[in-house]
Amino acid sequence: MRSTLPLPTPATPTAATPARTSTPPTPKSSPSRPTGLARCVGDVEGFLGSYWGRAPLHRQGADPTGFADVLSLDDVDRFVSTSFARLPAFRLVRDGTPLDQGRYTRTARIGGQTVSGVGDPGRIYEEFRQGATIVLQGLQRSSEPVARFCRSLELELTSPVQANAYVTPPGARGLGVHYDTHDVFVLQVAGAKVWAVHEPVFEDPLPSQPWHAGRGEPGPAILEAELRAGDCLYVPRGFLHSAEAQEEMSAHLTVGVLCQTWFDVLRSVVDEAAADPAFRRSLPPGYASDEAGLATGVASAIGQLRDWLEKADPEEAARRLAERFWTGRTPILAGQLRQLLRLDELGDGTVLRCRSGSVCHLVAGADRVTVHLGDRRLEMPAALAPVLRRIVATGADGFRVGDLADQLDGPSRVVLARRLVREGLLEAAHGD
Repeated sequence: MRSTLPLPTPATPTAATPARTSTPPTPKSSPSRPTGLARCVGDVEGFLGSYWGRAPLHRQGADPTGFADVLSLDDVDRFVSTSFARLPAFRLVRDGTPLDQGRYTRTARIGGQTVSGVGDPGRIYEEFRQGATIVLQGLQRSSEPVARFCRSLELELTSPVQANAYVTPPGARGLGVHYDTHDVFVLQVAGAKVWAVHEPVFEDPLPSQPWHAGRGEPGPAILEAELRAGDCLYVPRGFLHSAEAQEEMSAHLTVGVLCQTWFDVLRSVVDEAAADPAFRRSLPPGYASDEAGLATGVASAIGQLRDWLEKADPEEAARRLAERFWTGRTPILAGQLRQLLRLDELGDGTVLRCRSGSVCHLVAGADRVTVHLGDRRLEMPAALAPVLRRIVATGADGFRVGDLADQLDGPSRVVLARRLVREGLLEAAHGD
């Protein structure tokens, strides 16, 4: 059983670590628009209570379409052949070793300027034919479908999410045994690959504690599964895993959840000590030559820090940590050009809806309401808090601007609606 701090955890049912099995929790009735997490694991409540951070899970047939709406082989083809891909957005790997980038990139000229590290499609395809794996990196930044899928997970788990794709030709070697310093959902989008998962040899590693062979030898596999298109594999942070060689092509999307830890919380609290001049003073000259004197000084500093921590405000620390998440999500603004061009047409009859993947977190104060919109925050009069909550609650179902007449007069509701469209929270449902 993993050790845990006696600190609050998400409000999900507590359950003992389940037997190591590839059988998922019994799914409940699926909503009409399942979230990204539901698409991966089925029963979200059961997954969070019994598997999240505790045990691996293989869910067969998680998506009958093979997650084609998120990533497909045709998407990979377009990325390689026509997207003018540049390093480090992709790389090639053979037998676990990155290939020399000069073998598959070139320089090009755009607007009279030389651009290096541009993918050469013909050479990339030839390296793939000869056994190289194509790795597309940071797809949450370059692919709208992947960005929306990742955003769904981010908003549900309140953790940053990243995604890389791995396209491996038939007969190529898989990944060796290792662990990741973040939780992983593997979505098989084409072909097949065999995976094995082992118990951790180093519990809950931080990004500063990456895998190396000296961490220990893996024990017997606790889960072995062949992933085929539409399957999902969840591997918690620190669990050793490997992907075996296969005789057919494999394409999968690795979605990494960069969870915040209690160490992150404590480090952010201690960082605030920099506001105290006592902790900004320099060490005395020659400190490295007097270890005994240095130890006395360290003991004094620790004592001062202990006294400082006694006065630290946990509510303020929690506010800063939450704000960092809500203001660190880049809006997904696909279609915004048309929205801006038709902004003047917006009126009481316009149907508005929250953008898919939009972020809106409201913090009400005595005089103002702070609206966190992913990469920015707005300060608005506190009187607008009820109507803002109402707008956000409509979600993708939408509302007519005129529906706000019971809370705002005509000019005010149009001004607010246009502002929220400009900021990327809302979009007009033109043509629906």
